[in-house]
Amino acid sequence: MEKFPKMMNEINNILLVKYLRNELTDSEREDVLRWLADKEENKEFLFGLKEAYQLSRWEELQSRSDAETGWRKLNEQIGQPSKPKGSPFGVLRWWQYAAAIVVLVMAGFWLRELTKVEKPTFNSLETASGEQSTLYLNDGTKVKVNENSKLTYPSQFDRKNRNVSLRGEAYFEVAHNPERPFQVNIGAYTIRVLGTKFNVDAYPDQIYVYTGLKEGKVQIIDNTKEAKVLSELRPGMQFSYNRRTGEYFVKLVDVNQMSDWLGGQMIIKRQTLDEVARRLTEKYGYKIVIQNPKIGGLTYNITIDKEPLEEILSNIHFITPQVGYAFDEKHKTVILR
Repeated sequence: MEKFPKMMNEINNILLVKYLRNELTDSEREDVLRWLADKEENKEFLFGLKEAYQLSRWEELQSRSDAETGWRKLNEQIGQPSKPKGSPFGVLRWWQYAAAIVVLVMAGFWLRELTKVEKPTFNSLETASGEQSTLYLNDGTKVKVNENSKLTYPSQFDRKNRNVSLRGEAYFEVAHNPERPFQVNIGAYTIRVLGTKFNVDAYPDQIYVYTGLKEGKVQIIDNTKEAKVLSELRPGMQFSYNRRTGEYFVKLVDVNQMSDWLGGQMIIKRQTLDEVARRLTEKYGYKIVIQNPKIGGLTYNITIDKEPLEEILSNIHFITPQVGYAFDEKHKTVILR
């Protein structure tokens, strides 16, 4: 006799144990129901399995060595001409009891082997100033990472979740999988999705961080023990979060503006000079400092392609003459005054 069942039986047995532990997915539950409907003896066997499980023999035979000992003892007992005295099963045949224990023991061993948690290995993709990169994760998700950003991700996603972390900006096209949510941790909060397209703007020096949704639906989860849902976004919505105060709000925005950097453009609509300076800093690698706080609230509507930074600043000065600028090439800084 083989010490372990053949692979097909292993899979079936594992499903039955997961059924007893209430751990089946919807598709696995359908497989078990089809198996039960196939033969009446399958229902009888599952009844015996449930009885054996409830009698706590499961806990006695958790280790592999115990499993092998239990298998040997059950072989001896199956060969006995009659069931032991005081059997708690009444009309249940002893062979059903023995077979049920065998399934629990062997499926328990294989279930532990299959669900062993291995320490994941992580990779990271980091971009420099003026550099963008595209990455395909092993689930089929496409990520376009903007400049001065870092995406950290496991080499292999686990069976329940698909978790990554981001510092900077990236655009995600998430492969749909309702049984394994995709989550992006940006420090301030976590974005949870099933399958969608969205942009995350979370550079470390920003006071505000943003999540804009292009397609599908996402949840914004706070990074506390309570994991409270802060907001649920629909297409065209942008979630803005203040890192200093914890305050947040949602507004409707132009979906093309959310991810304009994908096409090499920067679309600025009704944005303040403070915000424009931040975006120019990320794009051109110069630290832009607003020396005069009175000009920080000025708003602009401009589209930037690949013009040099000095040309853009000259256009800003033309639109608002009160905004002057000076380059400090030694420290790679621009002063707006």
